[in-house]
Amino acid sequence: MRISQTAAALAACCASAHAFSDSSPIVMFSSASLDVPANQGLIQSNTDALATLQQLLKSCPTDRYLLVSQPNLNAANLVKKAVPNLLHYNEKAKSRYSVPEVIGELNTDDIAAFVRKSCEGRTKPFIEQLDMDPLRSAKDVSTLWNNDDQLGMVLEQFDSDGSYTVIFAGTPQKEVPQTYTATFQDGVPAELKRDVHSPHRRALNNSDNRPLFEKYQYFSTGIFTALVSLVILLSILYGGIAAVASLEVPYGAFDKEMGPAAQKKQ
Repeated sequence: MRISQTAAALAACCASAHAFSDSSPIVMFSSASLDVPANQGLIQSNTDALATLQQLLKSCPTDRYLLVSQPNLNAANLVKKAVPNLLHYNEKAKSRYSVPEVIGELNTDDIAAFVRKSCEGRTKPFIEQLDMDPLRSAKDVSTLWNNDDQLGMVLEQFDSDGSYTVIFAGTPQKEVPQTYTATFQDGVPAELKRDVHSPHRRALNNSDNRPLFEKYQYFSTGIFTALVSLVILLSILYGGIAAVASLEVPYGAFDKEMGPAAQKKQ
């Protein structure tokens, strides 16, 4: 099995990968035949590495460019089990360039701007930039493996579409703030647990400061119907009482004799 120069160089410096806290590796490979310097070196500054990349890319050698940024990366992370897709496509490429220890950060935006300028007037290059999820620690293999899995799908597409150049640049490790989560054992008194969680419950119990007539409906449809019916009934009752009160009967009508006796007198 053929071992690439990049893999060999990275393996050679794994023992000293933590020598520089502000360093990170860079890997470049291309389907085109490039004049890669024979003596690449294990340690370079970011300006020297950028100058070498510009020298290799100034002729606009390929149609497509993939620029990958991997935060918190060091050379010890680039092993076969963590980045199998990256190393696979690196080994099958025609040209390869890598530096295990690049002092300072190498910005992929600067590389993209240089490629556009170099290809101006010749062709319109397709440039894709990927910002991978940062590694949480130097031993965060799972995140790096997931990133490599996503990268593998993109590399498969690039490899099937024609000529391409890939630049995989890491950024120096930075401190990741750790959050403290309080945990309580089963022996903690229940009163203490209630005191700890009660502020959250009080915070969620928002009081309703609306006026009384906005919170409650006092004049509903049923009450309105009952009031209207009551008014109608009172109106009818009032009309009846008024009619009865208006009747006038003369008192003589009660004194007049009625019946057979009165008829005999007549």
